[in-house]
Amino acid sequence: MPKFMLIHHEAPGFVSHHINSACKICAREKRAIWRRVYFNLKEGRIFCEWEAHDLDTLKKTLKECNLPCEEIVEVEEMIPEECSWEIFGGDV
Repeated sequence: MPKFMLIHHEAPGFVSHHINSACKICAREKRAIWRRVYFNLKEGRIFCEWEAHDLDTLKKTLKECNLPCEEIVEVEEMIPEECSWEIFGGDV
């Protein structure tokens, strides 16, 4: 299933509010699966990892749950053991 990173740029005080309230809503959702959140309280940044069948499903889910988001990016994951620089078109 495709992975998406939601990126929020908020006031620092909003970050803890978002984590304490919105994440409870996210954890109950079944149409799109919330996997984890990375955050920086000082800078007011939140990065939420989701899985969904497609971007439209994720957007619809977020809208219906009243969870606004400034930016959504489809992402792929790679760990050091899987590193293959050839996929980036060159040798490093």
